[in-house]
Amino acid sequence: MLPTEPTSAVPAASVVSGSAERLVAQVNGITMSYLSQGTGPLVVFMHGFPDLAISWRRQMKAVADAGYRAIAPDMRGYGGTDAPEDADSYSQFHLAGDITGLMDHLGASSAVLVGHDMGATLGWTIATLVPARVRGVVIASVPHKPRGAGAPVESSPQRFYQRLFQDVGIEEHDLDEKVDTFLPGIFDRLSGSSEFGAPPSLMVPEGGHFSDLFTPPSAAPEWMGAEDLGTYVNTFRRTGFRGALNWYRNIDRNWHTAAPWAPGHVSVPASFVVGTADVTYALFHANGVIDSQRDRVPLLRESRILDGVGHWTAQESPDEVNDVILTFLAHLDS
Repeated sequence: MLPTEPTSAVPAASVVSGSAERLVAQVNGITMSYLSQGTGPLVVFMHGFPDLAISWRRQMKAVADAGYRAIAPDMRGYGGTDAPEDADSYSQFHLAGDITGLMDHLGASSAVLVGHDMGATLGWTIATLVPARVRGVVIASVPHKPRGAGAPVESSPQRFYQRLFQDVGIEEHDLDEKVDTFLPGIFDRLSGSSEFGAPPSLMVPEGGHFSDLFTPPSAAPEWMGAEDLGTYVNTFRRTGFRGALNWYRNIDRNWHTAAPWAPGHVSVPASFVVGTADVTYALFHANGVIDSQRDRVPLLRESRILDGVGHWTAQESPDEVNDVILTFLAHLDS
């Protein structure tokens, strides 16, 4: 059963499961809440939508046990981190500045970045914009994509979900109203073990909402569990979805402002992992983007494909993802 009362704001310091510590830092004009575990060279984990720092808990422990300091922030707009109302505060430069600012706060000149979903896109971006701050990247779900000829959202089909997110107030209001059913639904439906089978199309029917695509399951996904799902639900009850959707409201803006770095090749070492049941795999495998990554990422060490794993790569298949990360770190530091 899911908790029925929202949690309070994240405290300044606390111990969470697996001996990770919850801390806060003032970075890039915001207060950022983050998890910290272990000591040694820095590895920063960046989550996507609609996720939180806790999604990386199994990877953080493995990395800390291997002799590294694992850091996982609630990204701007999420959880215990500030969520500015203005969508203009979520450009790629703001988001990259949050991570480099956190590195500065921790006294690290560079770090290995691990990213998933929108955090994956940010990982590729930071490696392109400021490669001197990035020892390497391990990316889950979203491959490095060539810069297209036009702004991505503007070029997308009319009912593609990201188009709906552009209208401020509409979709976040719907998600805020349906948080108890939307979160169980999206975690189940985009996994590789959904009780409803293959994931839905990301095209929203006329007159519908993004939430309509995600029928809630009869129970929490086995790979997540009711307790962790309850943490997500309570957190988003408190924060709402405005900050999370503001990331999507900068996709086309980011395309325009990235022009000076075109074609956007990544010069640092990298590894990539994706599941065959991930909605991103269906898209980017079919058009050859995954197989052609080495053209844009010449130091790509590995591109591992996980059979039957859905969108929540690190949570659905923690042992495989840990192996990808630890193998990458071992090669980087050998």
